Amino acid sequence: MAFPNEARSARGHLVTALRRHRLPELLIEDLVQLANAWPGYEPAEALACALAGRMKLDAIDLEKTRGILLVGPSGSGKSAVAEKILRAAKLAGRVTYQTGAVEGLALFRSASHRPDTLTVMEAEGFNPLNSRATSAFSALGGIAGVDTIGVVSAMSDAEDAADIVTALKLKRVIVTGLDRTRRLGATVAAITSGARLAHVTYGGRPDDALETLEPGALAEMLLADPAS
Repeated sequence: MAFPNEARSARGHLVTALRRHRLPELLIEDLVQLANAWPGYEPAEALACALAGRMKLDAIDLEKTRGILLVGPSGSGKSAVAEKILRAAKLAGRVTYQTGAVEGLALFRSASHRPDTLTVMEAEGFNPLNSRATSAFSALGGIAGVDTIGVVSAMSDAEDAADIVTALKLKRVIVTGLDRTRRLGATVAAITSGARLAHVTYGGRPDDALETLEPGALAEMLLADPAS
Protein backbone atom coordinates (compact mmCIF):
# COMPACT_ATOMS: atom_id res chain seq x y z
CA MET A 1 0.00 0.00 0.00
CA ALA A 2 1.44 3.39 -0.95
CA PHE A 3 1.73 6.05 1.72
CA PRO A 4 0.01 9.39 0.99
CA ASN A 5 3.26 11.21 0.18
CA GLU A 6 4.28 8.39 -2.16
CA ALA A 7 0.88 8.52 -3.85
CA ARG A 8 1.20 12.27 -4.35
CA SER A 9 4.69 11.81 -5.78
CA ALA A 10 3.50 9.15 -8.24
CA ARG A 11 0.54 11.30 -9.26
CA GLY A 12 2.80 14.29 -9.84
CA HIS A 13 5.15 12.17 -11.95
CA LEU A 14 2.29 10.98 -14.15
CA VAL A 15 0.76 14.44 -14.53
CA THR A 16 4.12 15.97 -15.49
CA ALA A 17 4.80 13.27 -18.07
CA LEU A 18 1.36 13.42 -19.65
CA ARG A 19 1.42 17.21 -19.82
CA ARG A 20 4.78 16.99 -21.57
CA HIS A 21 3.04 14.95 -24.27
CA ARG A 22 0.30 17.59 -24.56
CA LEU A 23 -2.62 15.41 -23.50
CA PRO A 24 -5.84 17.33 -22.79
CA GLU A 25 -6.24 18.11 -19.10
CA LEU A 26 -9.48 16.13 -18.73
CA LEU A 27 -7.83 13.05 -20.25
CA ILE A 28 -4.82 13.46 -17.94
CA GLU A 29 -7.11 13.58 -14.93
CA ASP A 30 -9.00 10.51 -16.10
CA LEU A 31 -5.85 8.45 -16.67
CA VAL A 32 -4.31 9.51 -13.36
CA GLN A 33 -7.51 8.57 -11.51
CA LEU A 34 -7.50 5.17 -13.19
CA ALA A 35 -3.81 4.70 -12.36
CA ASN A 36 -4.53 5.52 -8.70
CA ALA A 37 -6.68 2.39 -8.58
CA TRP A 38 -3.46 0.36 -8.68
CA PRO A 39 -1.63 1.34 -5.45
CA GLY A 40 1.80 -0.19 -5.01
CA TYR A 41 2.39 -0.50 -8.74
CA GLU A 42 5.30 1.26 -10.42
CA PRO A 43 4.15 4.36 -12.38
CA ALA A 44 4.58 2.64 -15.76
CA GLU A 45 2.61 -0.41 -14.60
CA ALA A 46 -0.19 1.71 -13.14
CA LEU A 47 -0.37 3.84 -16.29
CA ALA A 48 -0.45 0.71 -18.44
CA CYS A 49 -3.44 -0.54 -16.44
CA ALA A 50 -5.12 2.85 -16.83
CA LEU A 51 -4.55 2.85 -20.59
CA ALA A 52 -5.82 -0.72 -20.85
CA GLY A 53 -9.07 0.48 -19.33
CA ARG A 54 -9.50 3.16 -21.99
CA MET A 55 -8.07 1.65 -25.21
CA LYS A 56 -9.02 -1.46 -27.17
CA LEU A 57 -6.91 -3.20 -29.82
CA ASP A 58 -8.42 -4.48 -33.07
CA ALA A 59 -5.81 -5.24 -35.75
CA ILE A 60 -6.83 -5.70 -39.39
CA ASP A 61 -7.51 -9.34 -40.27
CA LEU A 62 -5.71 -9.52 -43.60
CA GLU A 63 -6.97 -13.05 -44.27
CA LYS A 64 -10.69 -12.32 -43.97
CA THR A 65 -11.25 -8.61 -44.51
CA ARG A 66 -12.95 -7.88 -47.85
CA GLY A 67 -12.98 -4.09 -47.98
CA ILE A 68 -11.16 -1.31 -46.14
CA LEU A 69 -12.15 2.34 -46.46
CA LEU A 70 -9.55 4.78 -45.15
CA VAL A 71 -10.95 8.11 -43.97
CA GLY A 72 -9.08 11.06 -42.53
CA PRO A 73 -8.04 14.69 -42.91
CA SER A 74 -5.72 15.81 -45.68
CA GLY A 75 -2.13 15.02 -44.81
CA SER A 76 -2.94 12.32 -42.26
CA GLY A 77 -1.14 9.61 -44.26
CA LYS A 78 -3.98 7.66 -45.88
CA SER A 79 -2.07 6.91 -49.10
CA ALA A 80 0.94 5.56 -47.21
CA VAL A 81 -1.34 3.42 -45.03
CA ALA A 82 -3.10 2.05 -48.13
CA GLU A 83 0.24 1.00 -49.59
CA LYS A 84 1.24 -0.71 -46.36
CA ILE A 85 -2.05 -2.63 -46.18
CA LEU A 86 -1.77 -3.71 -49.82
CA ARG A 87 1.80 -4.90 -49.37
CA ALA A 88 0.98 -6.82 -46.18
CA ALA A 89 -2.07 -8.40 -47.80
CA LYS A 90 -0.09 -9.52 -50.85
CA LEU A 91 2.53 -11.07 -48.57
CA ALA A 92 -0.33 -12.92 -46.86
CA GLY A 93 -1.41 -14.32 -50.23
CA ARG A 94 -4.42 -12.09 -50.86
CA VAL A 95 -5.60 -10.75 -54.19
CA THR A 96 -5.76 -6.97 -53.80
CA TYR A 97 -7.40 -4.04 -55.52
CA GLN A 98 -6.91 -0.35 -54.82
CA THR A 99 -9.40 2.34 -55.76
CA GLY A 100 -11.09 5.51 -54.62
CA ALA A 101 -14.02 5.58 -52.24
CA VAL A 102 -16.73 6.29 -54.83
CA GLU A 103 -15.81 3.43 -57.18
CA GLY A 104 -15.03 0.97 -54.41
CA LEU A 105 -18.18 1.57 -52.39
CA ALA A 106 -20.23 1.22 -55.59
CA LEU A 107 -18.83 -2.31 -55.97
CA PHE A 108 -19.99 -3.28 -52.50
CA ARG A 109 -23.38 -1.60 -52.83
CA SER A 110 -24.06 -3.47 -56.07
CA ALA A 111 -22.76 -6.77 -54.60
CA SER A 112 -20.33 -7.07 -57.53
CA HIS A 113 -17.22 -7.14 -55.38
CA ARG A 114 -15.18 -10.33 -55.79
CA PRO A 115 -15.31 -12.18 -52.46
CA ASP A 116 -11.71 -13.39 -52.73
CA THR A 117 -10.31 -9.86 -53.15
CA LEU A 118 -9.26 -7.34 -50.55
CA THR A 119 -10.22 -3.90 -51.83
CA VAL A 120 -8.52 -0.91 -50.22
CA MET A 121 -10.31 2.39 -50.75
CA GLU A 122 -9.07 5.86 -49.90
CA ALA A 123 -11.55 8.66 -49.31
CA GLU A 124 -10.64 12.18 -50.33
CA GLY A 125 -8.91 14.30 -47.73
CA PHE A 126 -10.77 17.13 -46.05
CA ASN A 127 -10.24 20.07 -43.74
CA PRO A 128 -11.30 18.94 -40.23
CA LEU A 129 -12.39 22.52 -39.49
CA ASN A 130 -15.06 22.20 -42.20
CA SER A 131 -18.00 20.76 -40.29
CA ARG A 132 -20.02 20.06 -43.47
CA ALA A 133 -17.18 18.02 -44.96
CA THR A 134 -16.67 16.17 -41.70
CA SER A 135 -20.37 15.35 -41.52
CA ALA A 136 -20.36 14.06 -45.09
CA PHE A 137 -17.44 11.72 -44.46
CA SER A 138 -19.00 10.42 -41.25
CA ALA A 139 -21.82 8.98 -43.39
CA LEU A 140 -19.50 6.71 -45.39
CA GLY A 141 -19.50 3.91 -42.83
CA GLY A 142 -22.05 1.16 -42.41
CA ILE A 143 -21.75 -0.57 -45.78
CA ALA A 144 -21.77 -4.37 -45.53
CA GLY A 145 -18.36 -5.91 -46.08
CA VAL A 146 -16.45 -2.64 -45.65
CA ASP A 147 -14.37 -1.77 -42.59
CA THR A 148 -14.12 2.00 -42.26
CA ILE A 149 -10.87 2.92 -40.54
CA GLY A 150 -9.86 6.44 -39.60
CA VAL A 151 -6.32 7.64 -40.21
CA VAL A 152 -4.99 10.14 -37.66
CA SER A 153 -1.57 11.77 -37.63
CA ALA A 154 0.43 11.54 -34.41
CA MET A 155 1.65 15.05 -35.17
CA SER A 156 -1.81 16.61 -34.94
CA ASP A 157 -3.19 18.44 -31.93
CA ALA A 158 -4.52 16.05 -29.29
CA GLU A 159 -7.93 17.66 -28.94
CA ASP A 160 -8.27 17.88 -32.71
CA ALA A 161 -7.49 14.15 -32.96
CA ALA A 162 -10.18 13.32 -30.42
CA ASP A 163 -12.65 15.60 -32.20
CA ILE A 164 -12.00 13.83 -35.53
CA VAL A 165 -12.68 10.42 -33.99
CA THR A 166 -15.91 11.69 -32.46
CA ALA A 167 -17.11 13.69 -35.47
CA LEU A 168 -16.50 10.84 -37.92
CA LYS A 169 -17.98 8.29 -35.50
CA LEU A 170 -14.92 6.13 -36.07
CA LYS A 171 -14.90 2.60 -34.72
CA ARG A 172 -11.23 1.93 -35.57
CA VAL A 173 -8.20 4.09 -36.20
CA ILE A 174 -4.65 3.85 -37.48
CA VAL A 175 -2.24 6.43 -36.06
CA THR A 176 0.55 7.47 -38.41
CA GLY A 177 3.90 9.20 -38.08
CA LEU A 178 5.01 8.14 -34.62
CA ASP A 179 8.59 8.40 -35.85
CA ARG A 180 8.12 12.11 -36.58
CA THR A 181 7.05 13.44 -33.18
CA ARG A 182 8.14 13.31 -29.57
CA ARG A 183 4.65 14.14 -28.35
CA LEU A 184 2.12 11.35 -28.00
CA GLY A 185 -0.88 13.45 -27.03
CA ALA A 186 -2.69 12.98 -30.35
CA THR A 187 -2.02 9.24 -30.29
CA VAL A 188 -3.44 8.79 -26.79
CA ALA A 189 -6.39 11.09 -27.45
CA ALA A 190 -7.31 9.30 -30.67
CA ILE A 191 -7.26 5.81 -29.17
CA THR A 192 -9.09 6.70 -25.95
CA SER A 193 -12.00 8.52 -27.59
CA GLY A 194 -14.11 5.47 -28.39
CA ALA A 195 -12.31 4.07 -31.44
CA ARG A 196 -10.36 0.82 -31.29
CA LEU A 197 -6.70 0.93 -32.31
CA ALA A 198 -5.94 -1.11 -35.42
CA HIS A 199 -2.31 -0.17 -35.98
CA VAL A 200 0.34 2.53 -35.69
CA THR A 201 3.05 3.40 -38.20
CA TYR A 202 6.59 4.63 -37.70
CA GLY A 203 7.50 5.34 -41.33
CA GLY A 204 5.95 6.26 -44.64
CA ARG A 205 7.47 3.62 -46.93
CA PRO A 206 5.30 0.69 -48.06
CA ASP A 207 7.71 -1.79 -46.46
CA ASP A 208 7.53 -0.01 -43.09
CA ALA A 209 5.28 -2.31 -41.11
CA LEU A 210 1.81 -1.75 -39.76
CA GLU A 211 2.51 -2.24 -36.08
CA THR A 212 0.46 -2.79 -32.95
CA LEU A 213 0.85 -0.79 -29.76
CA GLU A 214 0.10 -2.44 -26.44
CA PRO A 215 -0.83 -0.39 -23.35
CA GLY A 216 2.39 -1.38 -21.59
CA ALA A 217 4.59 -0.22 -24.44
CA LEU A 218 2.64 3.04 -24.74
CA ALA A 219 3.00 3.68 -21.00
CA GLU A 220 6.76 3.19 -21.24
CA MET A 221 6.92 5.64 -24.14
CA LEU A 222 4.89 8.23 -22.25
CA LEU A 223 7.11 8.01 -19.17
CA ALA A 224 10.46 7.75 -20.96
CA ASP A 225 13.06 10.35 -20.01
CA PRO A 226 12.93 12.96 -22.83
CA ALA A 227 16.69 13.53 -22.42
CA SER A 228 17.54 9.90 -23.14
